[in-house]
Amino acid sequence: MTRQPSKQRKNARRAPLHEKQKQVRATLADDLREEYDQRSVRVNAGDTVEVLRGDYADEEGEVVEVDLDDAAIYVEDVTVAAADGEDVPRPLDASNVRVTELDLDDDRREARLESEEDSA
Repeated sequence: MTRQPSKQRKNARRAPLHEKQKQVRATLADDLREEYDQRSVRVNAGDTVEVLRGDYADEEGEVVEVDLDDAAIYVEDVTVAAADGEDVPRPLDASNVRVTELDLDDDRREARLESEEDSA
């Protein structure tokens, strides 16, 4: 692994999809951390998150979209005004949010969270 920042940024940008999944992980709230014995989880659309950094700190909302190409997540009510005056969703880095409620509609995700061998 290189120590040069430009090469690290390039490698993160050009990473394959299975590695991009790791770039959209966020920490869990304390109660979820105790329940699932995991520190972080991949953010999915439908999860409820709390923004920890930036202009929208302490805002809480549901994740509308997860963009793996840009490793960004979009939260409802976290918008910025475009040049034409329209509100567009503001991309957030997953490291700047905390998951407060999980969307467990996916049975495989629920099983993965509850299994002890996958806990990180």
